[in-house]
Amino acid sequence: MNQVFNIHRFALTLRLEIAEKGRNYLLMATVMAFAMTVLMVPVTLSREFSGFREVLHYFALLLILLFGGSLFTSGTLAQYSAPATGISALMVPASPTEKFMTSLLFNLAFLVPLLCFYWWLHFYTLEVANEKIINQASKYHPMTADIVNYTSFSFFGIQACVFLGSIFFRKNAYIKTAVIAISIAFLVSIANTMIAIRFTENPTKVTALPLSGWKLWYYNEDGGTKWRFASIYYYLPLSDNLLLMAQLVAGALVILLWICAFYQLKEREI
Repeated sequence: MNQVFNIHRFALTLRLEIAEKGRNYLLMATVMAFAMTVLMVPVTLSREFSGFREVLHYFALLLILLFGGSLFTSGTLAQYSAPATGISALMVPASPTEKFMTSLLFNLAFLVPLLCFYWWLHFYTLEVANEKIINQASKYHPMTADIVNYTSFSFFGIQACVFLGSIFFRKNAYIKTAVIAISIAFLVSIANTMIAIRFTENPTKVTALPLSGWKLWYYNEDGGTKWRFASIYYYLPLSDNLLLMAQLVAGALVILLWICAFYQLKEREI
């Protein structure tokens, strides 16, 4: 019998995972979907433009999808590190590969639909809201393709970091993982912004997110007794080849973090 991966053992391990975590996962996913609906649907209930209702979509993205999703993943492999459950979880008669694949696939089975649900609800509700608006001069603007791309890859990157942290750290795993991940993301963003400033002759304002183009503003003083400014705006998107390369690097990073989590699980088995 194959000691690395066996379909029958994998099915039994998956049934055990569903029995132990299925109800909690389903409840958490339902609460997250309900919270996103509560925040995003009100934009369709008025015939007038409301900046506050539009901002609620961003709140749902940050607080529910990204932050809530990370909390969702924080306990995925924690049972193998927690003192109360570690020994019993490690003694389950299945290989590390089967245990890892079970936890990963079961986690993604909830996270991927939540991500798709958010983007569908975002575009659908804004489309309905724009059709209802009386004053067509003010419309809601769905998130651009570069923001969707950046956010989606960030979502999986965050989940992969938390997935690894849930087994790498024995205590306060979520807090330690969040501190490290936020620090690395901050440094990468600063480096990316500095590169943008360096190559664009010091713009007055710059927005440069990884996996997205550069947005640049240049302000010039007009003179006179009052401060008046004329602005010039540029948007420099990534080329198709560069965007593909950035996406491949981001995808490879996610896979690398999953592989690191797998080897951490194998060390626990020793």
